[in-house]
Amino acid sequence: MNIYEHTYIAAPEANKKDLENIEKKIEEILSKSSGKICKVEDWGLRNLAYPIKKNNKGYYRNIYLEGDNKTVRAIEEFEKFNDKVIKYLSMKIKDLPKEESELAKEKK
Repeated sequence: MNIYEHTYIAAPEANKKDLENIEKKIEEILSKSSGKICKVEDWGLRNLAYPIKKNNKGYYRNIYLEGDNKTVRAIEEFEKFNDKVIKYLSMKIKDLPKEESELAKEKK
């Protein structure tokens, strides 16, 4: 199994329940293909560099997960059609980071 860093931005009007539903669906997709979430970082509500779908802010969420490329494609397919997710990005990484990211440290 490969390790991926997956970041998504949810619309600023998304409430806590919407974010939990997105997270549950990602976990469901991973469990179907024997993948797992290794680490989750909540970066909070942040300004966007440029407007995306008429939004100037968004809730950033960073997830480190184990899975194969089909699983990541399934997650991205779900997010593509979810109206609460305005942007997403997945990258394959070699190792799981041992420390929190700077954005996660900044939020605390």
